[in-house]
Amino acid sequence: MTANSHVSFSLRAETLGRHAAATPSAVVAVPVKDEEARIESCLLALAGQTDVDFGDLAVVLLLNNCRDCTRARIHALADQLPFRLELREVDLPPAYANAGWARRLAMEAAADLVAPDGLILTTDADTLVETDWVAANRREIAAGADAVAGYVMADPTELIELPPEILERGSLEWEFQQLGAEMVARVDPDPYDPWPCHNQNCGASAAITAATYRRIGGLPPRAVGEDRALFEMVRRVDGRIRHSLDVQVVTSARTDGRALGGLSDAIRLRGEPDHACDEMLELTIVTFRRALWRRRLRALWTAGGAQAICDSGWADRLRVSPRDLRRACEHRCFGEMWAEIQALSPRLKRQLVTGRGLRRELRRMRRMVEAVRSGAMDLDGPVAASKSPAVQAA
Repeated sequence: MTANSHVSFSLRAETLGRHAAATPSAVVAVPVKDEEARIESCLLALAGQTDVDFGDLAVVLLLNNCRDCTRARIHALADQLPFRLELREVDLPPAYANAGWARRLAMEAAADLVAPDGLILTTDADTLVETDWVAANRREIAAGADAVAGYVMADPTELIELPPEILERGSLEWEFQQLGAEMVARVDPDPYDPWPCHNQNCGASAAITAATYRRIGGLPPRAVGEDRALFEMVRRVDGRIRHSLDVQVVTSARTDGRALGGLSDAIRLRGEPDHACDEMLELTIVTFRRALWRRRLRALWTAGGAQAICDSGWADRLRVSPRDLRRACEHRCFGEMWAEIQALSPRLKRQLVTGRGLRRELRRMRRMVEAVRSGAMDLDGPVAASKSPAVQAA
């Protein structure tokens, strides 16, 4: 199997389970590494889907460098499953033995199977999808989305086993993330992703139309953060992303995860006060500025395109050269232009919250969200008069 024009891997392929349509309308891609204790639960959750024609559904399992009994567990269960099961096995060399390449290969196999107008979904082997997961994703696609980011919750039975200090920090991060999602949704509203929504972009629950997947060239095979990179590629082509609260999964809260940089690493690092929080958790003022400037630049782009932006003093505000700004504005899609501007502008450099600064930033975020809710700011003009320090700082 060819992963891109430069790298190829030899896959061992089997078809298990029940027969299904030659080109199913939905295919679920699951990367798997040494998951003998969890793979059965994952597959049974998929088998428990409601409002689904299982004859039109397939599941691809990409076994990546497995050394345990995962394969044997899958074979023992296969005949009980109501859907077509495609098993792919690969031994990735060290440079490619990571979650990004494993998910890439799984999703490429799904793309090879699915109907041209079908849906590619992905989840993890340590994750339990809700009984309406496939149907809920399809509803969001039918409503106009090109890709759907599901709402991922940590397994409460595993959370309670974690140390109190990690649970406390996790609770603070969770509130900060939810408030940040609300602020961004209110400051820069997206008609295809209205509030209420969330801001997770996680491989434990993602779906994308086959057409959009092919348009972006497939999943970027990053060693870490391949799931977020997938949604970023959709944004670059102005694809419509829905961060749905109706599409839900429960994933493991273990600290001995299989993927570098995954949830297990994030949970473990919560015990280190100077370590940065999740990359979604930026300083409050940076989160606000990023959303506000994206709103204003999009309005200019829609009204007058590149010329309107270049003639509006944005080079000085962004602290980029007029030449660089004009080059960024040559892109055909607003998403591509915005991605380049973010990379160029020192004022949009990512500034993450640390564990030590989390409580302070949470207080600021609460004040900022309240100011946005109350209409204390004119989002299309100067900041309105307000007693809120957070609003005055903006």
